[in-house]
Amino acid sequence: MQHLISIWAGLLAAASLHAQSPYASLQVPQQIQYQGRVATAAGGAWSGTEGYFVFALVQGATVLWNNWDGITSPSDPDTVALGAGQVLTLPVIGGVFSIRLGEGSDTNEQIPATVFFDAASNSVRSGVKLAVWFSPDGGTFTRLSPDVEFTAVPFAMVSGIAETVQDRSITTQKIKDGAVTSMQLADNTIQAVDLASASVTPEKIAAGAVGSSQLAPDVTLAGTTTGTFSGNGAGLSGITAASVAIPPGMALIPAGTFTMGDSLDGIAAPVSVTVSAFYMDVNEVTLSLWQSVYYWATSHGYTFTRVGAGKGVNHPVHTVNWYDCVKWCNARSEQAGIAPVYYKDAELTLIYKSGEVPVFVNWAAKGYRLPTEAEWEKAARGGLSEQRFPWGNTITQNLANYYAETASYSYDLGPNGLNATGSIGGTSPATSPVGSFAANGYGLNDMAGNVGEWCWDWYGTPYAGGSDPHGATSGSSRVIRGGRWDYYANYCRVAYRYDNAPGGSGNNRGFRVVRSSVP
Repeated sequence: MQHLISIWAGLLAAASLHAQSPYASLQVPQQIQYQGRVATAAGGAWSGTEGYFVFALVQGATVLWNNWDGITSPSDPDTVALGAGQVLTLPVIGGVFSIRLGEGSDTNEQIPATVFFDAASNSVRSGVKLAVWFSPDGGTFTRLSPDVEFTAVPFAMVSGIAETVQDRSITTQKIKDGAVTSMQLADNTIQAVDLASASVTPEKIAAGAVGSSQLAPDVTLAGTTTGTFSGNGAGLSGITAASVAIPPGMALIPAGTFTMGDSLDGIAAPVSVTVSAFYMDVNEVTLSLWQSVYYWATSHGYTFTRVGAGKGVNHPVHTVNWYDCVKWCNARSEQAGIAPVYYKDAELTLIYKSGEVPVFVNWAAKGYRLPTEAEWEKAARGGLSEQRFPWGNTITQNLANYYAETASYSYDLGPNGLNATGSIGGTSPATSPVGSFAANGYGLNDMAGNVGEWCWDWYGTPYAGGSDPHGATSGSSRVIRGGRWDYYANYCRVAYRYDNAPGGSGNNRGFRVVRSSVP
């Protein structure tokens, strides 16, 4: 068995640990969200549904951490015999497995900060790699390849530091004690300080020569300020939505009024709708992203009707019903440390994690959620108006993944049949990798094809109009928007709406998520 070269791994929601040195503040992962693929010697995906794994973080000939204490050297034989209580049993779908390492259990011990930071040399360790051993039956284990390298990175200014400045809580004593380090106010995070002599330097801060009175609320940032901002920007003034860092993998959909509906084909009478700014996933939720949240969720009290499926890890997930998608949104929020949106009670005290029950929404929450129908259409139009598709009034298979039938629709320029890109690798389903076609004006992919996308709204009388409409208050089916790989060009129109019972699913339906814009 081996890892494929296309394997990916990442640090998701890694907690911050600060090494005890006034010159070393690092973003150090306490937990690692890791996903890999088990392949046969021939390169195909392993066909099993459950596997046994052992994980270790190594540097050269030194084992820095492992999920149990049985591996003492990375030079141990590639085949090792381990007891049943010393391994992690994980689901494997299409050869793909996913785990959050370092959760603190007996067989998944916490990852100490010293794995990535060497206190003796006051430096970041380099060449730290993750080694993985696998067994299909819990007997003989084989070391997968290649090992994957991880590292800690310096962190830049975050909004919390700006709040601290405004709250006047940076004191000379705190600076002397090392509670505020020079890297937190280094010249690569605050580019210019509004002091006559520009005399604030990292050295003076570290030495305690700069006190809170010199960092009062009248401190300003001049020129271009670089760095990574996290949080909601509270305490920062003069910051526009466009200048706040957009969540990774999402696009900012600006606030504004647009015409929802259709004046070309008579789908629905146009109405004026005003939508607040929000963030939307650039891509439909992929099988890979679905699984990384799904496996976390099922170990944290969530249950799902469908496990989800996909033609490949970078294809849209499908065969998930509306309830599954809503619960998954909550799990993604909780996994990221964000307040969830959906609840089982009107008082918004019971987080929706299980069952297919009435769902209540906290619209003020900033967690992940399904888009409203109005949000979806505004985003799909990409800033254009009175157009049939996100890019104009005609469609070809070079622009979207759909089933072409040029004789039926004058605006369909074909070629006829299933899309060639979507047909690669099989036609059941004929989905295409996300982002296979040009994005719309907001940078969103696949807003007109691939899989239909669940929305929040009940399927009722279109369209209510007004400001931030949330659709009908009750119904029997939920709105689906966007074209799909197995149906005609008319489904790809930005104003076209169809529906399905919320408990239904199929290989032509998926979803993407949004978050309310914070500023």
